Amino acid sequence: MTKVKVKLRSDGSYKEVPITSSDKPKLEDDMKKRWQNMANLIASFTNVRAGLIMEITQEAMQVFLMSENESNPYKVGGNDYLCHGLYCETVVGTDKELSIVDSRQLESWKDNPDVDIDMISYYGLPIKWPDGEFFGTICVLDDEPMDLTSDQKILLKEFKSSMEKDLKLLMT
Repeated sequence: MTKVKVKLRSDGSYKEVPITSSDKPKLEDDMKKRWQNMANLIASFTNVRAGLIMEITQEAMQVFLMSENESNPYKVGGNDYLCHGLYCETVVGTDKELSIVDSRQLESWKDNPDVDIDMISYYGLPIKWPDGEFFGTICVLDDEPMDLTSDQKILLKEFKSSMEKDLKLLMT
């Protein structure tokens, strides 16, 4: 089992978490197309600049897929190193959803790396393999304060569930 250390910006602590081990299968093309559609849909239905599916690696949180809207500042393959207190690190480290309406208003979040590109609001959920290893996160970010509706959060949770079923299917 491969483990990495992540920083929980919410309290400044560090935690070791299990991530995708080398024996895991790669996503099939049809699954990647479905996941791409989900990234596009979450950005559209939440009216944000970025819908992302992030993958956690030994060194970084990496953009696995991104919504294809023009305003998205992220690029597939782009990454930021772990232990910087990224939004997604806290999601993986706590294994819980994270909702940040406006990081500029929160002492512990106002200087997180995404603020440098004006991504001040965030909502994300962990994505896990059936054995508990983390694949990464599904998340949305915006340059305006964002408070998702309960229906928008349900949509993201349904996509998370669908992705985790895909990962389970790959394992069988």
